[in-house]
Amino acid sequence: MAMEITVLLENTSCDSKYTAKHGLSLLIKAEHGQILFDTGPDRTYIDNAKQLNVDLSIVDHVVVSHGHSDHIGGLPFLNEVNSTAPIYFCKNALETHWLKIGPYYHNVSAPDNILNIYKQRANTITEKLVIFEGATLIPLAPTNAHEKHLYKGPKNERKLDDFNHELMLVLETTKGLVLITGCSHHGIVSMTRTAMEHFPNRSIAALIGGFHLIGIPIINTLGKTKEEIVDTASTLDNLPIQSIYTCHCTGQRGYEILKTVLQEKLQYLATGDTIILED
Repeated sequence: MAMEITVLLENTSCDSKYTAKHGLSLLIKAEHGQILFDTGPDRTYIDNAKQLNVDLSIVDHVVVSHGHSDHIGGLPFLNEVNSTAPIYFCKNALETHWLKIGPYYHNVSAPDNILNIYKQRANTITEKLVIFEGATLIPLAPTNAHEKHLYKGPKNERKLDDFNHELMLVLETTKGLVLITGCSHHGIVSMTRTAMEHFPNRSIAALIGGFHLIGIPIINTLGKTKEEIVDTASTLDNLPIQSIYTCHCTGQRGYEILKTVLQEKLQYLATGDTIILED
């Protein structure tokens, strides 16, 4: 059975009838289950699903990649379309998170009422978890690869985010692994290698997600130097990866630099796009 991945929300759109916003939401149809991966910043993913004739009531599992509002902000609206699917996120995803722009800190945390709304089906994970055959969640250890604009903690105790609230999804197919990331705050190369460590001797059929090459999203600055992005692209190109699909926090400028190295191996995903991975 082929795997089908539909972009319910992303920063850009393949058609004006779909609403684009800064955020990410993917619907993944695999052989043994359907996963809603991230929910964007609000209910827009639901509106786009209706435009795409996608029935979210049949989603079996909901996965939140990390605790930033552009990925978890739409979760309070899930009950409108699905009241049964278990929800998974790292135990630290509901901590307070901040985006610093100049001297100002902007709250980018999860909505306050998540646990109250979903206390019967919210699952916080601390270790690798198989949610159904061929679908594994891997929570990531804290990283020292800090990003200077992102912080966590109470208002008077803010510190640089170590992204101990980030996880990734690994799907197994006969053609290889399919690795899904939200923002890759741990670094897309590091996360790819982590997946390969958990699944030794397996190639990667597809690498999909945001690679966080944006510095400040509002003005679309680069968060890495051109040389660093080229080095990332070159490393990915030398790993056993067949196809790469990126979006969201990679940013258009970052994507264009990656493309100079990865060429046809790399494609951009926009709201409304669907990719089919043959098994």
